[in-house]
Amino acid sequence: MTSPDEPLVNSQESAVTDVPASLLGELSEILQKDVKQPSKTSDTMSEAIAETSVAPSAGVVLETESSVIMIDDSLHDTVLVAESAEQDRILIIDRDEPDSSFEERKKGRERRELLKKHRWKMILGTGVIIVIIVIILLASPLFRIHDVDVDGRVYTSSDRVEQVIKMMRSQTIFSFDSDKVRQMLRQDPWVDDVRITTHFPRRVVVEISERKPVVWFLGGDNKARIIDSSGFVISVTVGRPTKYLQVTGTGPSLEAGTIADDVYRAAAQLYVALPDEIRPKTKELGVSFSGELSMTLKSGTMVRFGPPTNLQNKLVAVVVLLRRQDPAGLAVIDVSTGEPTVQPR
Repeated sequence: MTSPDEPLVNSQESAVTDVPASLLGELSEILQKDVKQPSKTSDTMSEAIAETSVAPSAGVVLETESSVIMIDDSLHDTVLVAESAEQDRILIIDRDEPDSSFEERKKGRERRELLKKHRWKMILGTGVIIVIIVIILLASPLFRIHDVDVDGRVYTSSDRVEQVIKMMRSQTIFSFDSDKVRQMLRQDPWVDDVRITTHFPRRVVVEISERKPVVWFLGGDNKARIIDSSGFVISVTVGRPTKYLQVTGTGPSLEAGTIADDVYRAAAQLYVALPDEIRPKTKELGVSFSGELSMTLKSGTMVRFGPPTNLQNKLVAVVVLLRRQDPAGLAVIDVSTGEPTVQPR
């Protein structure tokens, strides 16, 4: 029977004397601060120690008056365990040295973040420099427009063209607004479309596509309205145009840039659709008060089309009839109902 004042040493464990004196002193200081035990170990404590299984190579187990101490040399660090008999508490002291690789990874991450910030600053700075260069180019007199060539203008207002040219010459080839130039020119009723091409460094070509007049009619104000095939009123004149075919009758007093009524638009489209063998023989077109369309040939023959509907089939019937008969012997050709009828002279 072992005396309670003597330490128990397991036959499979190392002797207490194998522990360095410095370590025993350190353990004694820890146990005096954190673990308080009765002066003698109870039988229950002895049984708990007996049940604790420690491999021979795991370390050394010491029994003192106040605690059980386990020293494990198999770990990378030194682990000190103090188990209290009254509170069943375990105290673990970890004396690991800091991992140098963690610090290196942290520094590497900080460097990458710093490089990313510098890269964004460089991109932003480059963008600012590019913007400044563009502004300088836009304002540079080296690229100010000097030559403006206008092609295709016949009836377009000279004053409007000069206004556009003056505006363009005050800007550079990079900064002038081509859409604004088109808008200014298309305010003239004669202008149908505008094409603009630039020639580096200081030349611009403006191509104007004018509307094609087809027929004209008198308005209630006794002024002539010249219209194209879409019924667009190109011009309003006081005199009587001689270059275009007249549509007899009194029409609305429209301003230039507006669209004529359906019957006048149909008259213009009918004239454009006339085959070459009939157009030279046509004297005039007419619109009645009721809105019916007619055509008079130079031979004096009148062709009645009636309402401006189904004009293509009606015109085909007239062309077939005139190819079979001499218009000089016909007074009236009526295709208003779709079926042609003739009235001889």
